[in-house]
Amino acid sequence: MSAPSKPSPALSSVPPPDRPEQRLGQRLLFVAVLFGVLLTFPFLGTFDRETRIGGIPGLYLYVLLAWSALVALTGWLVRRISN
Repeated sequence: MSAPSKPSPALSSVPPPDRPEQRLGQRLLFVAVLFGVLLTFPFLGTFDRETRIGGIPGLYLYVLLAWSALVALTGWLVRRISN
């Protein structure tokens, strides 16, 4: 019987699922899907009314707040994992 050979370097370079980089990628993917859903027709149609909030149309305000939340959440996730 021969001794078991060493694993190839390509197989050992795969990060285990517990690494912060792997979790960050999964969380960022979740954020992208979440905001993709928030910016589809059913949600946009809900705010596409003649209502104004502070003089700003409701749809514009919704898109602005959703986009701002996307930027803030992404920045918070990246900063938290990099520390």
